[in-house]
Amino acid sequence: MYEHMNKISQLDHDSKVPLHYQAEEQLRKLIQLPEFANGELFPKETDLAMRWGISRNTLRQAINNLVNEGLLERKKRVGTRVTQRKITTNLTNWMSFTHEMEDMGLIFKNLVLDVQKKKASEEVSKYLQIEVDTDVICLKRVRSIDDSPMVCFESYFHPRIGLSEDEDFKKPLYDLLDMDHNIVPIYSQEEIKAIAATEEIASLLGIKKGLPVLERKRLVLDAGRKPIEYNICYYRNDWFTYSIEIKRSV
Repeated sequence: MYEHMNKISQLDHDSKVPLHYQAEEQLRKLIQLPEFANGELFPKETDLAMRWGISRNTLRQAINNLVNEGLLERKKRVGTRVTQRKITTNLTNWMSFTHEMEDMGLIFKNLVLDVQKKKASEEVSKYLQIEVDTDVICLKRVRSIDDSPMVCFESYFHPRIGLSEDEDFKKPLYDLLDMDHNIVPIYSQEEIKAIAATEEIASLLGIKKGLPVLERKRLVLDAGRKPIEYNICYYRNDWFTYSIEIKRSV
């Protein structure tokens, strides 16, 4: 923990800038460190105050400002940590992830974008209704609004679409299928459950192995209900929730 603190500058006690403002700026830098952004508790107030040579009241003033901004949360007998914002994605009217997030004012970027030709496994062949070991294009993306991984997608596409490894996969996926291949996704069949993160998933999402993640398997179909894409997605549960609206039949 003190190793992380060594990355943060000391306060300038000779500066005209009030110490609580300086402490607040240093706390903002701590918030950006992956360890704290991922939910690790901040050092104790007594340790921070001693580190910066300020009173606990001065430190609390800085912390309270960030709590009021919604950046930090404090719990008695637990400590202070970065507030984990939840993103709610809706099952009522599905669309591309990029457009859904843009509608919420969130701009996601690719931290990992990997395209390979692979042999269809038994699971992929079952969903896409093709023979095992058929060549398919596999697209893997790790995405986030910052530099800390939030969600991982693994997509397999039916060979009849004609996708190649040279496509511009930086485009929103369903725009690419529509505009470049005249394929329009119409139906989505979803399976959602909580799982324990495997070593591979934990590595991709920047979390500890065994922590719960939300797994969503999606089969995307065209108007004739022919398979287009089989997608497996892993959401960090500290960032995402799913909502669904159900209408009672009368």
